[in-house]
Amino acid sequence: MLLLYSTVVHIVVFYWCFINKLDWLSPDSQDQDGRSNENSESNSDEELKQNKKCKKHKDHSPKLKTQKRTHTAERPFSCQTCGGCFSKRSILTVHMRTHTGERPFSCQTCGKRFSRSSDLTVHKRTHTGERPFSCETCGRCFSKRSILTVHMRTHTGERPFSCQTCGKGFCQRSNLITHLRTHIRGERSFSCEICGKCFSLASKLAVHMRSHTGEKPYPCETCGKCFSQSGHLGIHMRTHTGEKPYSCETCGRCFSRSSELTFHIRTHTGEKPYPCEVCGKCFSQSSKLTDHMRTHTGEKPYPCDFCGKCFSRSGQLTVHLRTHTGEKPYPCETCGRCFAQRGSLTKHMTTHKDEKSFLCLICGKRFSQLSSFTSHMKLHI
Repeated sequence: MLLLYSTVVHIVVFYWCFINKLDWLSPDSQDQDGRSNENSESNSDEELKQNKKCKKHKDHSPKLKTQKRTHTAERPFSCQTCGGCFSKRSILTVHMRTHTGERPFSCQTCGKRFSRSSDLTVHKRTHTGERPFSCETCGRCFSKRSILTVHMRTHTGERPFSCQTCGKGFCQRSNLITHLRTHIRGERSFSCEICGKCFSLASKLAVHMRSHTGEKPYPCETCGKCFSQSGHLGIHMRTHTGEKPYSCETCGRCFSRSSELTFHIRTHTGEKPYPCEVCGKCFSQSSKLTDHMRTHTGEKPYPCDFCGKCFSRSGQLTVHLRTHTGEKPYPCETCGRCFAQRGSLTKHMTTHKDEKSFLCLICGKRFSQLSSFTSHMKLHI
């Protein structure tokens, strides 16, 4: 009985296929199918032209549909919370974690959690010290490709993010966003209670407060010197490594900081872009203009915690504090004598030289120091 049923089914299927084959061979259907085939071929040609530049996924798999969305900009997966649309369901899944706070990927070393596995991979390098992305120019290595991309701009000078208001360029978008706040009135809402200086970010105010408190939470592991900012520590480390990645194209002189190179270039161009609105005097650095302005206002925002004496510059306060602490960080390599100021050390070094470059034209006596020469000249007056 089963054999008979199977035979009948095979006969019916064969007869149905035979009839359809005859219909396909008929002239009417042939023309119709010919046009249909022609249209399908033309459609295939159009799709081929659209995807000519993209050779990924040459099949009809779901990956091809996803790939086509990069050309059509189709984003069929939307977030019901904020309305954001995405081309892949997986991207939507990751996005949803910004609303739910879910962080399914945890670090087995420190327990810190992440919403993406790629973030965890990058984080693990902080424990292993792995830095797989190296700079071909200076050999410096980085844990993230994006950091290497930003670093390369220190060599090329590229600053792709420019301010449309003043034209100033930046190598990072975040720096541009921070800069834009300087053009918006009322945007500097974080003010210092000690000197009244205002800032656009609370983090910048926190760093500024250290200039009053003297806090320096970033120590150098090599010499023990401490700094108020991690960036300043990074720059200081170059004094130990000797690294000077910024070179002048005019004279070839190298610098450890990009700002030093910028200021140095102005010694060649004579540029002084910061004028004083009171007396018209111009300066090559904004910080020098700020210090100069205090000669007009009489402002002295840096007080000494020991004696209460105030100073117009933080550097002056630093030098003054050494009169209380007794610190003398500048030693003479010849005799070992130490000094509180670099200028005092430079002046002292002339006592070890035989050269006496200051000549009295009246009596012929020579002096190694300008101050001694000046005092001597008064004897002839």
